[in-house]
Amino acid sequence: MIIILIIIALLLSCGAGFLIGRQSVAGGSKLFTEDEVSADPRIVAAQAAVQARIERRLARILAQAVTDGRITNNGAEELFCISDRTASVYLAELTKRGDLVRKGAGRGTFYTPVKQPNPAV
Repeated sequence: MIIILIIIALLLSCGAGFLIGRQSVAGGSKLFTEDEVSADPRIVAAQAAVQARIERRLARILAQAVTDGRITNNGAEELFCISDRTASVYLAELTKRGDLVRKGAGRGTFYTPVKQPNPAV
């Protein structure tokens, strides 16, 4: 009899947890609201630090492209030990900004800088 009560209690608690979980996902409840996030100086500072790191990486990728005359996705990956996807995002951002021009397709894709270095006179 006690085993049956334990099983029923277990099933009820699992069902209640499932329903509460579905309501949380459906309602889109978040831990913090956007106002709380934007007001928290720690979060603002962290976001600024991440953005600064991304800008430094973009500048270094562009510098490498100018130095070598071109850069590939694998070249960008090797500069920072980043994933293929992250390198693609960085190169796409530099292309969108107008700093790089994409040439080729598929495995042969490479990017050339819009501004070529001035030759030493």
